[in-house]
Amino acid sequence: MKLKGIVGRAFTIMMSAAVLMTAWIAVAPGEHAYADNTAYYVDAVNGNDSNNGTSTTTAWRTLSKVNAKTNYLPGDQILFKSGTSYTGSLKLRNSGASGNPIIVGKFGGDIKPIINANAAYAAIELENIQYFTLQDLEITNYKAADPDDYLTGFYRRNGIWIKAFHNGPMRGITIRNMDIHDVTGMNLTGETTTTTTDGKDKGVNKNSNAGIQIDGWEWEPTQPKAYYDGLTIENNYIHDLVTIGINMAGHSSDTTYFNRNVTIRGNSIMNNGADGIIIGVTNNPLIENNVTLDVGAYAPGIKWIAGIWVWRTNQSLVQFNEVGRVNAEIKNDSDSTAFDTDIQAQGDQIFQYNYSHENEGGFFMDMNQLKNGRNILRYNISQNDKRNGWHSFTINSADPSIFYNNVFYNSLGIGFQMKNSANATFINNIFYVTGSTETYAALPRFINNAFYGQTAPAQGLSNIVGNPGFVNPGAGGDGMTTVDGYKLNASSPLIGAGRVVANHGVRDFWNNPIYTGLPDIGAFEHPTSTITDTVAPSAPTAVTVTGKSDTTVSLSWTSVESSVPLDADIYNAANNQVLTSVIAANTATVTGLTPGTAYSFYIKAKDRNWNASVASATVSATTMVAVTVDNTQAVRTGSWTAATGGNAYNNDYHRIAAGSGSSTVKWTPTIPTTGYYTVYYFLPDGTTSRAGNASYTVSGAGGSKAYSVDQRVKGGSWVPLGIHRFSQGTTGYVQLNDTGNGEVAADAVKFVYESTFGLDDIVSVQLTTKKLQMRLGETTTYTVTGVDNLGKLVDLVADGAALTYTVDNPSIAGLSSGIITGNANGATQFRANFTFGGNTLVSNSADVIVGPRLTVDVPTFTNASGQTITSISANSAITASSRVINSSEKQISATLILALYSPTGLVSYTIQEAVVNKYDNKTFTATLTTPASVSGYYIKGYMWDNTNDTAALAEEATLQ
Repeated sequence: MKLKGIVGRAFTIMMSAAVLMTAWIAVAPGEHAYADNTAYYVDAVNGNDSNNGTSTTTAWRTLSKVNAKTNYLPGDQILFKSGTSYTGSLKLRNSGASGNPIIVGKFGGDIKPIINANAAYAAIELENIQYFTLQDLEITNYKAADPDDYLTGFYRRNGIWIKAFHNGPMRGITIRNMDIHDVTGMNLTGETTTTTTDGKDKGVNKNSNAGIQIDGWEWEPTQPKAYYDGLTIENNYIHDLVTIGINMAGHSSDTTYFNRNVTIRGNSIMNNGADGIIIGVTNNPLIENNVTLDVGAYAPGIKWIAGIWVWRTNQSLVQFNEVGRVNAEIKNDSDSTAFDTDIQAQGDQIFQYNYSHENEGGFFMDMNQLKNGRNILRYNISQNDKRNGWHSFTINSADPSIFYNNVFYNSLGIGFQMKNSANATFINNIFYVTGSTETYAALPRFINNAFYGQTAPAQGLSNIVGNPGFVNPGAGGDGMTTVDGYKLNASSPLIGAGRVVANHGVRDFWNNPIYTGLPDIGAFEHPTSTITDTVAPSAPTAVTVTGKSDTTVSLSWTSVESSVPLDADIYNAANNQVLTSVIAANTATVTGLTPGTAYSFYIKAKDRNWNASVASATVSATTMVAVTVDNTQAVRTGSWTAATGGNAYNNDYHRIAAGSGSSTVKWTPTIPTTGYYTVYYFLPDGTTSRAGNASYTVSGAGGSKAYSVDQRVKGGSWVPLGIHRFSQGTTGYVQLNDTGNGEVAADAVKFVYESTFGLDDIVSVQLTTKKLQMRLGETTTYTVTGVDNLGKLVDLVADGAALTYTVDNPSIAGLSSGIITGNANGATQFRANFTFGGNTLVSNSADVIVGPRLTVDVPTFTNASGQTITSISANSAITASSRVINSSEKQISATLILALYSPTGLVSYTIQEAVVNKYDNKTFTATLTTPASVSGYYIKGYMWDNTNDTAALAEEATLQ
């Protein structure tokens, strides 16, 4: 490590000037000192702490003198002499005022004064003060006597540390034009915490250390909320440090107390040891014009980092940034993407006009926790982003996301791939890939995209395949101005080949206006494009109601051009208001409706240039009646604790630690009409400490059924348990108890009347068993599910429906009232027969195996045609197979080995290694090819227990 604070001042000054100086400013308009304010000067060479500090000739000398003054006034300035250096921490205790901040900066030249914290918490550490500006200083924080101590210990160190502790909002804070480097705090992964080597901090990790660290604490509910309102971090050069570049954190889960008016602009973060920029717990942050290069490259051992990412934000805007070469030291422990929407984010997260290149973990990822919004990625350029993160995707997105008018270029021969998520839609993008034989994921929607070099997705609508006609693809380097090669030639087939996207930005990547005709495909909108289309499509036909609930109505219709569904707006016929819109689809679900209410709808289609049709015919539907019982209306036994927030229904719920099952919450509805009801529960946002197997029981007119629910997942919405029959009145209920492997949360339940559902609607019957295999005398459960023609399901056993069973070998297993009992070793099949209204439906056949803990077949041999063989033959593909039946509570790891021997010994072998889960079975296969002459050769097949390499699971089989 070469400490720039010791030997590299000339390099630092040169880089500061070359990289950032042209964009930096000394004092923002409106933040100059007022005439009646005081400037205090500090000169480490010629100053004296006995001076009054109010002139350059009577300057103070030390940080201690600056910190000792406790009555700075709004508009005061604290100015350090250019070219001087100071050891320790600057700690101020006074705030400025609106329009009149306290300013900390420099005087007397261009060289920034240095403050080295010398292994303290921070070079500048400010708590519970506001209206101040920090500018024009050089910041380091390393132990001068042992600058590499971070290699052998964990230390909490920041360059600048701003803290709000039970105090907020803290306003008017600006940090600009700082040079921050050699901060040797820990870069320990964010999911692992430790106690610092000096023992002063417990439970800290990389997220406690940064070049610029912004924190707000408010976890004690009786204390004031801590947050920031008005924070600007701009034009700073943060480089060659072990930690995160810029990190903003907080603790509130209530958006009322999220940070606000936060701008992170024009910063350059290069060669650091962890993430580039992290912004959390913030409303509408603006993150723009930043450069992050070689993130995670400086220090060893870093995991789970990204270039620029947000968490628990509400509607962030990330634009005009460059992220390049995010590091991934260990693939299985690395995110390493350029951009990331992380945990507990909500609202639309917009990433636009960014340039991403050579990032090990790819272009974008999310955590599948986004609430009430979408990831919107538009007019970005991704060049040679890799797939060396744990997920092996260029785009790892499971949240609702739309990607449009981006360029994805990859010439590394590794292909381009995204997570196979139906929540992702790709429109007007260019995928330019060389040297790949991969295919695109099957579930995302692709509409009007261009593909070159990698087979276009089969499900894509209006795919354009071929050379897109770039000016000079792949020529991008470091810098936003290096990507002009991704503009389109005037002859490009992609000009005018795109489609209009709703609520698009007003410009392309290069600031050309959109649209100048039919939209172009890619990040470039050609300014000479004049292709127009003014012909409206025909009105949609065959508008039909396909489903409904208490708050939703699902519709379908017909409206296509060139075999491609058109966009559409769905209107409320009562007030002509648009309720929802769809892209290239002939189905939609209208949400947010009132239960038990009649509605009428009509539809207008839009072509790809958004010419709108006249209205379709109207269609009517009445939403279903619902009965909701909140947690506050339920009967509780035991010590449940009231809680708020976390996307709970009515903002409240109850929770309890895992227990014995004696503590319960019971919701009893008043059912208005006897019949079938879909039962829902409402789940607040889950955490890792929640139960993965919370125990609900639904009791209705037909009987009771238990459900195991994973409460660790993303919440904030109604989740169905199943359809149950209830009698009018208050005889039915839902009950939750405290058994589980973690904390249990109790919120509202809802009963939605299925007015059109009954047993006479059942068209098929499905039979499933909890265990396929069991030991002698053991029991397992089974379910018989009735399915209607709309796909709605009812548990016929729990409903008390008339069922009979056909068992092939009743001596092996018997069944009754949802329970199967193993009576003798062997295998049998059984089917369920459902009779109603004189008609009988027969279910599928279900296998049941009763036997010892583990059964392994001796390997058998087949040829390429699948025929069983008893002797070896030349030039043949020979396959060995063996079935393993695991009738235990533990998974078993096993290996099938197929080996070819000559008279002198082993020639070759092939294996299949796999895990057989508890109460499961697996057929192992392995294939090898014999040589042209097999005289004296033979083949052996072995099944081995991987937990003990000397234990065979079955007799070996020999083929001679």
